[in-house]
Amino acid sequence: MLRNDDGRVTTAGRMLDLLRTRGTLSRVELAELSGLTQARITHVVRRLLDGGLVHEVGREQQGRGQPRRLLELEADAWYAVGVQFDRTTTTIVVIDFAGRRVATAGFRGTGTSGPDAAVSTLADQVDDLVHRTGVPRGRILGVGLVTHGPQDRERGMLLMAHPTPDWLQYPLTSTLSNRLGLPVLLENDATAAATGEQWSGTVPTDTFGLIYLGSGLGGGIVADGNAYRGRASNAVEIGHVGLMGASAPCVCGNHGCAEAEAGPRTVVAQVLARPDLAERLGIRAHEEDTLADFGRVVRGWQAGDPDATTILQQSARWIGRTAVTMVNLFDLDTVVLAGPALISAGPLYQQFIEAELTRHALSRELSRPRVLLSANVDTAAAIGGALHVLRSVTVEHIARTPA
Repeated sequence: MLRNDDGRVTTAGRMLDLLRTRGTLSRVELAELSGLTQARITHVVRRLLDGGLVHEVGREQQGRGQPRRLLELEADAWYAVGVQFDRTTTTIVVIDFAGRRVATAGFRGTGTSGPDAAVSTLADQVDDLVHRTGVPRGRILGVGLVTHGPQDRERGMLLMAHPTPDWLQYPLTSTLSNRLGLPVLLENDATAAATGEQWSGTVPTDTFGLIYLGSGLGGGIVADGNAYRGRASNAVEIGHVGLMGASAPCVCGNHGCAEAEAGPRTVVAQVLARPDLAERLGIRAHEEDTLADFGRVVRGWQAGDPDATTILQQSARWIGRTAVTMVNLFDLDTVVLAGPALISAGPLYQQFIEAELTRHALSRELSRPRVLLSANVDTAAAIGGALHVLRSVTVEHIARTPA
């Protein structure tokens, strides 16, 4: 297996992850980076070579000893599809076995569509992108479907009646799998984005938090190189952390949640409450346009509109308070920001969230908190969904020659 039953990456999976992030490595370097013995590395690498998953690409001379044989992933051995899927946006990526992006497509989200219609449209979009890439269907391991929580990942269902009541416990993964003829794995968007960031190699630590801002607000934690999942893989739902002094009703049934006070939908609603401002910014007031409308508020801030600036800054402060809670709970010094809402707004949110952490994080005297923007701010979740597929199958399965 590339992952154990508890979600931790196995030795073989760790070797493949290291090769994805580093490109080429020798057996000695794999042992040094993983902390495993040379004998263990030799055994695992032999399995990967025999399975056609890695190959040798030359030798590197180190001192007077024998040249080290360099290893590299067999990029076209297998492929995976990642889909980030919510009410306002959908992003699809195809990646090869080395984790390189082969193709990307984006289109509108589900809006208020029922799940049958939404899944049918999504399947057509995946089929179209795969066809255009020319990737052999038999070499696609599966689809990582990434969306909001809470989720039942084992049954492939959402545990919230949102955006419409018929989404609650709808057989999401099995329906899409039957439609595509491919395995489908469900994953939380923020956890997937954290996995995508870990793979990108741009985060200078193996332990960090991630704040994901799409149409909603979510969080993920990577601890010692492994995604933290909790009891049922619905951990770090920071969008539903209650904020002191907050009282807005939330879709989860509670009041004062961070998402209800500071998410993009709330930002747009605050603009709509002022018709003059809504007209000035061109806000359209349709839920499926939430991120587009949020982008119009961001453009207002960029153009110097004082009202748009005030609303966005308050949102960023609220999310900064949520970041303080996450950092204090998990003893973090690094937070990454990702999600389609941050394509243009990232610098503003980065500034205000870092300021809140600098003032209020308990460990601020030990190390100054860092807030980083994702290397793939709009596609990190989709990439993480595809990586989830690559990391969730057995070496024995992917070592077989595909039909």
